[in-house]
Amino acid sequence: MREVTSFRRGSWLAMVFPALLTLVTCGHGGMAFPWPASSRPGLTPSSDHAEVTTVNQGYRRETSPVLVRKVSRPTRANLDYAAYHANFMNADPAPEGAAAARSGKPPDASNPFAGALERETLTGSFGDLPLSPAERAHPVALAPLVELLTSKHVPGADALEDVVGKVRAEDWGLGGGPQLVRQTADAAYLHDAGPGKSTQVWVKIELAPWFKDFAGVPDADGDGFGELYGRVPAAALGDKVGALASFIRDEYAGRELSAAEVKGWAHQLASYWYPSYNTDLIAPPERWPDAETEPEIVAALGQQHFLAPAVVMRGKPQGQPVYNVFLVAGSTPEAGDGVSKAATATKPGRAPLTLPPTRPSPDPAPTIAAIKSELSDHGESWGQWAAEVKPLHDLLRGKLRAIPAGAKATAGDDGFLFFGQSIAYATGGDLEKQRRGRNPLPVILQFKKLLAEHGVDLLFVPVPTKEEIFPDKLATNPDEWRTAAPFVGKVVNPFERKFLLDLGEKGVEVVDLLPAFLHERDRDRSAKASLYQAQDTHWTSRGLELAAHVVAARIKSYPWYKSLGAHRIAYRTQEARFSRHGDLHSRLPEAEKARYQPEDLRGDQVVAASDGSLYDDDPDSPVVVLGDSFTGVFELMDCEHAGVSAHLAKEIGYPVDLVMSYGGGPNVRQKLLRRGAQALGTKKLVVWMMTARDLFDFWEGWQPSASGIR
Repeated sequence: MREVTSFRRGSWLAMVFPALLTLVTCGHGGMAFPWPASSRPGLTPSSDHAEVTTVNQGYRRETSPVLVRKVSRPTRANLDYAAYHANFMNADPAPEGAAAARSGKPPDASNPFAGALERETLTGSFGDLPLSPAERAHPVALAPLVELLTSKHVPGADALEDVVGKVRAEDWGLGGGPQLVRQTADAAYLHDAGPGKSTQVWVKIELAPWFKDFAGVPDADGDGFGELYGRVPAAALGDKVGALASFIRDEYAGRELSAAEVKGWAHQLASYWYPSYNTDLIAPPERWPDAETEPEIVAALGQQHFLAPAVVMRGKPQGQPVYNVFLVAGSTPEAGDGVSKAATATKPGRAPLTLPPTRPSPDPAPTIAAIKSELSDHGESWGQWAAEVKPLHDLLRGKLRAIPAGAKATAGDDGFLFFGQSIAYATGGDLEKQRRGRNPLPVILQFKKLLAEHGVDLLFVPVPTKEEIFPDKLATNPDEWRTAAPFVGKVVNPFERKFLLDLGEKGVEVVDLLPAFLHERDRDRSAKASLYQAQDTHWTSRGLELAAHVVAARIKSYPWYKSLGAHRIAYRTQEARFSRHGDLHSRLPEAEKARYQPEDLRGDQVVAASDGSLYDDDPDSPVVVLGDSFTGVFELMDCEHAGVSAHLAKEIGYPVDLVMSYGGGPNVRQKLLRRGAQALGTKKLVVWMMTARDLFDFWEGWQPSASGIR
């Protein structure tokens, strides 16, 4: 049949045509796209907008490994748009089952998106939208906007969240399961409809390239993702639209962020993307790409180089390096941690602290004795201990197998969400029997030896996973609860204990947080907060403050601490509240996401007792906290200045040097060692703090430290 490509809104055809077209197909094996498809000349959606520009030449959304964008005005809206719009990072391949879902029947377009967008306004023609030139040039990325609106409790957020959910859930009567997301709500446009009229919200929908059941889908911007537009019903927004539009225009798109706020935004983004894309922030050089950039990335950029990037984000979603780079006006890098380099100069008024020379003095004996005592309660046999926890492990393995393709998290009880990789760690068996490159033991031993050669002590601090502390929260029915409940307060991963014992017997001192956390779990009912965020892989302020207290107690017993204490700085705390969805919410199966509201959280910001100034880490400190995102949460994102490094500084009375990598706890050592032997020689202690789950099957492998540090 002849492909129908255009009709005007307002005619009776606009009302009945979608229903009629469910009865017919066209010659391309799909039903003709049932909405207007051609724009007026000169009115096509651009891949950039007025204040965000893609600057790497030849960028292609479906094939490029690098995206470089320039943001001429650093608002949250512009930064989010630069990160989310047409980014190769979200150009996922066709999901499992996509081909089988093509039954040959035509899609049902009679009630698209369950009414979340007005059917009579749907169009594939950007020129049909009643937008002014300024409105067309300032779209906002919808997914991060909705997340922010929801976390800030802005009126109308629920209406836009409903749009996003219903667009993703639309299956056109074709079925195939919730993992088949055929389209997403990509961007929103605000339209001033005129005096006395409410602001309109128009939404751009992108159809996945693998979804072929509509023929003739318009793709005016040529990025491989078809486009459809529609208006959010005025009744859905009601009297909330004014507050919603004001927040977007004034706060989200109107207020320019400071360099520090851009830094916080980048850290939040890297942490949020890590579970899917293995993202991390690297120190932005004066000119990028630099000598450390992979040859394939340099080749993809041709001869292009970029001066003073504000953000350089590296990921490995499929094991190969990819980059998102942002050139942000007013956010020139200063010098270190991936957004603005951690200041290399000492804080004004304080000279670098040099402590008298000492020799490393590890004391692994307490941990060795404690774990041997635990083992004696299980017949002195790791095999017997493993057999005792097998019922729980069988339950956990069942939970892991039940996570559908494309998801990485599972729902438990009491609003708790759990990360698949953490479950795999808890049931993974003997950590030292992993294949080559996955066994952490030789790498940790090598790093300890290297530090000792420079007179530096090492404390290895694995952070317990949520599954180890809350095994009962994984239970979702009475039978599962009866299996899990007896293990509350007990060790559920005996081979983690074996690994720590082996480390200790080889001279590595471990600060074992697990006993303290298991004991503290007993106070959960009376405490103001849990030890871990319900929707997130990370701890709460209560959890990180407990860890800081335990580590600080050990630091105070070092022979050199008395010299450090002579320079003591007094700190206090102040409360900061915020709310957000955790990093596991977006990793749930699609159908389960709507059950969860943002979690209300509290951080205790550390401030100087003398003047109330917010705490900042100090790269000249003799104490280094080396870690992954567990050291970044609450410190470099969210409320900020309230992370484990801040609270450790408060406990010991002196700032610490934070060197962190999102999801890169095993290999973050390289960031420290790249500073060179001279910088390392000024340190007394490295506190290596990382999630215990990365002791098992770490995605990047445990890479040996570089030898011959200069």
